[in-house]
Amino acid sequence: MKPRARAKKKAEEESDALPLEEQIRRRAHELYLEHGNQSGSEMEDWLQAEQEIREAEEQRKKRT
Repeated sequence: MKPRARAKKKAEEESDALPLEEQIRRRAHELYLEHGNQSGSEMEDWLQAEQEIREAEEQRKKRT
């Protein structure tokens, strides 16, 4: 499973349990770890995480 698909699935599972900002924070941290714990891409990681989480939430809403 591709990282993005894995993130979307995980986001769906967590969506009811965690506030949106916490979901984004956790995904951004995962992205940071995937980049080898290198600083310098914090904003990009946050924005990517936010996009993934919001897309997953929209998909979940469409299915219900």
